[in-house]
Amino acid sequence: MTKILSALILIFSGFSFSNSNHEFSNFFNSFERLSANFTQSTYSSTGVLLASTSGALLFKRPQQLIWHTLIPNEQILLLNNTELWLVDIELEQASLMQTTDLAQTPLYWLVNQPNNISHMPQYTHTQDQINWYSTQQDNQLSFGFKDNTLQAITLNNELNQTILVTFNSVAINPSIKINAFKLNLAPEFDVLK
Repeated sequence: MTKILSALILIFSGFSFSNSNHEFSNFFNSFERLSANFTQSTYSSTGVLLASTSGALLFKRPQQLIWHTLIPNEQILLLNNTELWLVDIELEQASLMQTTDLAQTPLYWLVNQPNNISHMPQYTHTQDQINWYSTQQDNQLSFGFKDNTLQAITLNNELNQTILVTFNSVAINPSIKINAFKLNLAPEFDVLK
């Protein structure tokens, strides 16, 4: 009887595990465009909140992204194919950044659909009704899903700090203006390349 019960537990736990593993790929294969609001919090290695920002995200595959931070300072991270710009509204400055290997960033997982990724994040656990999927990278990148929708991303940076990004008002395949990802600066902005 104990062996049968153990076998049933393994079968059912394996069933729910394999079903939940599809949540990541189902979500990231379901869209070409995405918009959301975000809150980004940075915590020390001891769990102390160090910084918090919030804003909006707009994304279009294959490689177009606007990460618009509104609070506490307005900044825009703009990816348009191979160009990555950091625009500081307060300083009236735009800097062209080097786009090296995006594979070590959460952006890699947005710009590539799961069927193009060789090492898919794997389901690790459920906490507070959020299913977590982690990569096998050094920065311990994890994606949290609730009700089959991306809810959060966490990663550890080189300072052993944890960055938690939570999302709300997620919209799949919203309408996006044609020039939404074009760098459009006022004449008074300094441009650094």
